[in-house]
Amino acid sequence: MKSFFHAAILSLGLLPGIISTGTAQDFGAMSFGGAGDFGTPQASGTARATVESYAAEPFVVVTELTLPDHWHVYYKNPGSVGMPMEASMKETPGFRIEGPFWQVPELGKGIVDFYGYSGNAKMAFRITPENNAPEQASFTTTMTWQMCAEQCAAPETKNFTVTLKRGEGRPSPEAGSLVRGLVGLSTPAWAQGMQSRISQEGKTVVLHLKTSGTPLPDAPAYFFCDQGEINPTVPQTLKKLDDSTYELSMQFNDTTDGLYPNNLPEADKGKPLSSLSGILRIGDEGVGITAPNAPFSTAGQESAAAASPESPVPAPPVMGLAEIMFFMFLGGIILNVMPCVFPVIGLKIMSFVQLGGGERKKVLAHSLTFVLGIMISFWIITAILIALKANMFDWSSPAGPGIFSGDFWLGRGAEGIVNWAFWFENPWVNFCLLGLMLALGLSMFGVFEIGVKATTMGGELQHKKGYAGSFWSGALATVISTPCSAPFLGQAIGAAMLQPPLGIVLCLTMMGLGMSLPYIVLGAFPVLTKYLPKPGAWMESFKQAMSFLIFGTAAYFLWIYMAFFDADNHPQDILFLFFGLVFFSMAFWIYGRWCPIYRSRKSRITGGIFAILFLLAGLFYMLPPESSAWFGRESDAGMAAPADKKNAGHAEESVWTPWSPEAMQAALDQGKPVYVDFTARWCSTCQVNKASYTDEVLAAFKKYGIVMMKADKTRTNPVIDRELKNLGRTAVPVNALYLPGKKPVVTRELLSPSYLLEFLETEMKR
Repeated sequence: MKSFFHAAILSLGLLPGIISTGTAQDFGAMSFGGAGDFGTPQASGTARATVESYAAEPFVVVTELTLPDHWHVYYKNPGSVGMPMEASMKETPGFRIEGPFWQVPELGKGIVDFYGYSGNAKMAFRITPENNAPEQASFTTTMTWQMCAEQCAAPETKNFTVTLKRGEGRPSPEAGSLVRGLVGLSTPAWAQGMQSRISQEGKTVVLHLKTSGTPLPDAPAYFFCDQGEINPTVPQTLKKLDDSTYELSMQFNDTTDGLYPNNLPEADKGKPLSSLSGILRIGDEGVGITAPNAPFSTAGQESAAAASPESPVPAPPVMGLAEIMFFMFLGGIILNVMPCVFPVIGLKIMSFVQLGGGERKKVLAHSLTFVLGIMISFWIITAILIALKANMFDWSSPAGPGIFSGDFWLGRGAEGIVNWAFWFENPWVNFCLLGLMLALGLSMFGVFEIGVKATTMGGELQHKKGYAGSFWSGALATVISTPCSAPFLGQAIGAAMLQPPLGIVLCLTMMGLGMSLPYIVLGAFPVLTKYLPKPGAWMESFKQAMSFLIFGTAAYFLWIYMAFFDADNHPQDILFLFFGLVFFSMAFWIYGRWCPIYRSRKSRITGGIFAILFLLAGLFYMLPPESSAWFGRESDAGMAAPADKKNAGHAEESVWTPWSPEAMQAALDQGKPVYVDFTARWCSTCQVNKASYTDEVLAAFKKYGIVMMKADKTRTNPVIDRELKNLGRTAVPVNALYLPGKKPVVTRELLSPSYLLEFLETEMKR
């Protein structure tokens, strides 16, 4: 039925009429058609050779069509339902013939988008004389094309012949211009030694490019695929990661629109792409690319194109939505006892203790309010992740379907890559959490009271503030849970982020429900509160004791925050940070000592002024290094080095070396296994795992000749993000063993010495 539909459109001449309203793209794309009757189209053509006579060296025969104004012909992948141009060369005894070689195509942009040529269209064949080549030979190219504008003319087929004699093989004066723009016969300087690979996440296909030193031109880029795997109606976005690494984002063509078919084998349709072939055009130049779903090769483009399917980059793990939701729910339950969450849960335990001798309805109300804080926070985080995944916050990206459309929520919009807990890679987030935890700890210790106005305040107001406290305790527990990847969550989060937006909502909702389960149970069965101790004078001591748990969390965030400072080159910044914490704490002590409501007005005003001054001084010295220039601290501004570089010197002194794709590939090329620890300071589970690398475990790594590398993701690192995505993960900890010529193997989230010893023995023997 689909082929019948295509034939009907072409025979009726509807396609060119639709295209006539098209607009041109930046890099010289065509806007075909126009008003009026152009009459019967006439195309002229010639065949020419790059030599005046042939000798022993290869030469090229180029056939060029000259098209009338407003008319176009189609590339071998027309993009839409057009008829592609074809060319073949008659066999000639005594010569080896290669081709055809295609001219770099253009994009016809309109209501229906397609790939083709206007003005002129070239096809070429490379010919190599053999020992038995005759004294004279004729080379005949047969070309078939169909020209279209507001209507399509009948297809034409013509022969073009060039005759040459044996001679010196002197190049033709026009040899250079003949092969210019022919892919495979002329290569731009920026494409020399360039490597490419692809990755796919849902409908988003990313072409990863690595140049050999020459940066890509600052010009619009477009990839013309060979088999229609890429949707021509969605703009493509080229992003520069560094001086030699680029990413071109495209959308997979799922053929839901019959005007844009693809020619993939039926067995491959609906599956992730294993490779992608076509022409990459940047400006007016282009290069042919065959990009595998495999890592970059140090041997260059040809090696990358021929990479084995056993290369160490697997497709993301396939998990069903129900399975993902189950593991997200289970991991959410476990989050309650993770080191980064439990301190805030202690606040809620304190609340339940206070309610232990009161009404059971209060327990139900407070527990459900706490759950509401968790769930709303999870939904806000989910909305942010979906928005980032859809490039809604990248105003330079093409707009996809509207957020309220069914296409968006079912995953038919633009999709990006989002890393779970990415906000902890921002120093400002850690700055805020450090201050918040320190202030909470000081309040619980009794240095000052939050929200106390007067002892005569009505009970109703205090009651409302209690519910607000329950809500915000739940919200805070959610926010600081994001750096934790509890058991069962690592693979589940990675798989969840590959889902369409509606699937992400369901998965993270299940994670929030899992985290809320203990409080849902407590609210549903208030009788359980009888096991809580009764209120009494001991509660003040208990509250102060709980403050040390909060101080411990503040110390943990301080340790994370220090990774954003360049302590090696600017150690005074750390000293100023510590003084800032002292001033910050003193501000709250002054507030709690001289600003309570029972103090005189003069005392409250004086204390408030000094509290503000000390608070501002503390915040000033606590600010991230990147903000120093705002306040004139230019010597310190911008000096924070990435965590992986800062720790490189320390890593080299130990068994660990800093990870990079190049370093890992170099080790693999030497036949050495590589073990990579993807970690971050803000990941508490990562820190727990470090205890598993005992002397016995390190001896096993040495025994098997394994190179141990550490990929530090404390600060944002797109290269690490891409490698995590290749492993099907979006959250650390991730530990993977790369074996030469094989797919990597990822360990479980929580490690132990015995597990690692068994893991190494099993994997090194397979």
